[in-house]
Amino acid sequence: MGVSFNMTAVSLHRKLQVLIGDRFDYLDEVWILIEVLSDVDSVVLRRCKDCKRGTVQRNAYGLPNRRVENTLTLSISDHTGEAYSEDIMVLLEGRQCPNGSA
Repeated sequence: MGVSFNMTAVSLHRKLQVLIGDRFDYLDEVWILIEVLSDVDSVVLRRCKDCKRGTVQRNAYGLPNRRVENTLTLSISDHTGEAYSEDIMVLLEGRQCPNGSA
């Protein structure tokens, strides 16, 4: 049997859908919301490679390399399924204005 969501969870997913493409300050980096996965109650973020200085990092051998584009998946709902998870609340606090400022 699959995961079932009540109307509140569906509402949370719809509200997040309109934020796709927005930038967020999260974990001391800028991330872009790229997808809302309603079937697994998660959002997918992509590190914004053009948003932050220092896109070159040293690899395990000490040689400079470009940072690898990575993604991060966060659970949308808390354990009750009726409210946002703590991770999503922290993410939403870091939402940047459309002009790119915090």
